[in-house]
Amino acid sequence: MRLTPHRLTHACRFGAVLAAAAAVVALTGPFRYGDLGLPFPDTVAHALLFYGLTLAATAALPRSRAADIALAMVALGAASEVAQALVGREMSLHDVMGDSVGVLAAYAPVAAGRLRELTRTHPHTTFAELRRIDRRNPQPRVTPAALPGRRPPGRRQAP
Repeated sequence: MRLTPHRLTHACRFGAVLAAAAAVVALTGPFRYGDLGLPFPDTVAHALLFYGLTLAATAALPRSRAADIALAMVALGAASEVAQALVGREMSLHDVMGDSVGVLAAYAPVAAGRLRELTRTHPHTTFAELRRIDRRNPQPRVTPAALPGRRPPGRRQAP
C-alpha cells in the first residue's frame, strides 16, 4: 500500500476522531485533574490538549479554512467548560484561556505562512480587495453589460 496525501488525510481523520473521543472522556470524566499526576497546572494541560486537537482537525480537514477550524476549536473549548459544569466538575475561565492559547499556538504558524504567501503573490492588494477576489467567498459580480448606459458586447447601437 503506497502512502498518498489522500490516505494520510484519512488516517488523520481517524486520529482526530480518536483524539476528540479521548478529549471528551478527559474533560467530562468522573476523575479529578490532581489524580492524573501531571507535573504542570490544569490550564497548561488544557492548552496542550487543544493544541493537539487543533493540529489534528487542521490535518483532518484540508478543505476547511484554518481560521474557521481555530474559531470552532475555541468555541469547543468554551462548550467543554459548560459541559464540565453540567457533570458536576469545576467550570473555569482559566481553562478556556488555556484552550484558546493552545488553539492560537497551533494556528499562528498557519497564519504566518498565509501572510508570507500573500506578501509574495499580492503585496500591494488590501485585505478588503483580497476578500472580494477570494474564490471561496463568492460575491455578486457586476459585469460591464449590467452597468447603466452600457450595451452588451457584440451588439451594435441602432442608428
